[in-house]
Amino acid sequence: MSDKNLYGFHGHGGHRRGGDSSDGLFGWTIFIFLLIGLVFLCWMGSYYIFARPEKASNYRLLYRLHKLEPPQRFEITAAPRGEFLKPSQLLERFGEMTPGEIARNNESLLRAFIRNYHQNRDLVPYAVGTYRVIGTLPLSDQTFCSSGVVALLQAVEQPEVLLEQLFTANEKNIPALPDVAVHSRGLELEKPLDLSAIVHIDRLPDNRIKLSTMPLLYGTYGSAQGKASFSLEPPDTLNLDAGLPVVKVSDIEQLSGGTLALLKGSKKAGNLTRITNEIPTPTPIPEPSVAKAIPVETPDSPTIPNTNAAAVDQPPVARAIPVQEPAVLPAIPIGTPLPTPVPVITPTPTPVPTPVPTPVATPVPVAPVATPKLVAPVVVPPTPTMTNGIALSATNPAITPAETWPVYAPGKMPRGALLDPTDTMELASEGTPRERHYLRGHFSVTASGNGKAVLRPESALAGLPLGPSSKIRVIVEFPAGEEPPPEGNSISRDGLRPFQITSVKRGDDGQINVYAREVTRGE
Repeated sequence: MSDKNLYGFHGHGGHRRGGDSSDGLFGWTIFIFLLIGLVFLCWMGSYYIFARPEKASNYRLLYRLHKLEPPQRFEITAAPRGEFLKPSQLLERFGEMTPGEIARNNESLLRAFIRNYHQNRDLVPYAVGTYRVIGTLPLSDQTFCSSGVVALLQAVEQPEVLLEQLFTANEKNIPALPDVAVHSRGLELEKPLDLSAIVHIDRLPDNRIKLSTMPLLYGTYGSAQGKASFSLEPPDTLNLDAGLPVVKVSDIEQLSGGTLALLKGSKKAGNLTRITNEIPTPTPIPEPSVAKAIPVETPDSPTIPNTNAAAVDQPPVARAIPVQEPAVLPAIPIGTPLPTPVPVITPTPTPVPTPVPTPVATPVPVAPVATPKLVAPVVVPPTPTMTNGIALSATNPAITPAETWPVYAPGKMPRGALLDPTDTMELASEGTPRERHYLRGHFSVTASGNGKAVLRPESALAGLPLGPSSKIRVIVEFPAGEEPPPEGNSISRDGLRPFQITSVKRGDDGQINVYAREVTRGE
């Protein structure tokens, strides 16, 4: 039986067709795992590309896919929040960094600049102070920016600090750049007119630090001794293959006369100053000196104050005051020196002689004569004009009333449409609303001063650039005499205490500017 052959259905020997199917299942399993790994690698790769735009290859890919915006021009009221560092503070912060810390900070600073500071949560470091221009070099296609000049600056107060300021401009403005920024002239970086953001840190062989800065306002500069000036423009693209810094060590030696020791030179600043600023910024309204009404206690004896020197020269005007009743003093402006009180002269009544009895048949008694008290004439100062509950002196020409508007109790303002910050985008095309609109929401104060405050919806400050409120900025004007909330605070307004919208404007970069007023009183 063991020698017998096994035959199939068709007369052929061997096993039946089909074999074991486990080999096919194993192959499909390997193929599925390979697909899962490929998907994971694609997801991690895309995350790395978007999270690291400062890498040259990643920047080129994102720029070709239109996933990055070119560097933009900022307004003063919309600039990223930062800290202004003097040369001594720059040396203290960046001079003690290790090479590893410098490399990490360079990646973070350049990444924030490429993203136009949309997702930046840290304070942007700005360089301020007086600097001496050592020299300039032209920018080309082989440098970080392709059009303009780079100026090598040395701090007057701290010679160990060097800056390379990149002045990017159109080709028509390039010839005027070297004429203005020439050797031995000074450049004054002021707060907040010059927002020179630090984008790169470099340590020189002699342990000095050299910082690369970009002027985020891209304003207009010129020489005080000449007529030459130039206007800056944001660069269209960046050449990350060339990278930063733009000024190399060999360039520093060439600009300084062949040796780094010459950079210790003069501490005398030159004449390179700002001419104008082409950036459209809202004109700040100076805070008016408004006189406030103050309570005056009723004195025991009536005194007549003289509110200011102008009132003394005016002819006295008598005002009837009841006898034995204290005079009511008018409100006087805060800060006005109290005049010497004019005493009220009360003459002594004339004594009436005692009647002497006359020897007549019927004596007639003589009644005592009552002498009325005399009151001195009262000098009445000009009546202060009350505007919105605030006293304005009419005799002080230095005090001029500012623009005023009604202020109501919470919930007592006139009826109007109540809007959220995202709803104001529909009013941008209309400009000045035809109907009354109010604004409510939660806001963070990004700037404050001169009776105004710049607010941002809190969702726009969370680092998410794609939110609908990331392009909305609210400029609130407060009544005269009321201090705006300080920078960094958070405020919330509901339907009882909203802001009244006066106008809504859309900028060229898509920024929505909502101008509003405070029309309610705090409880």
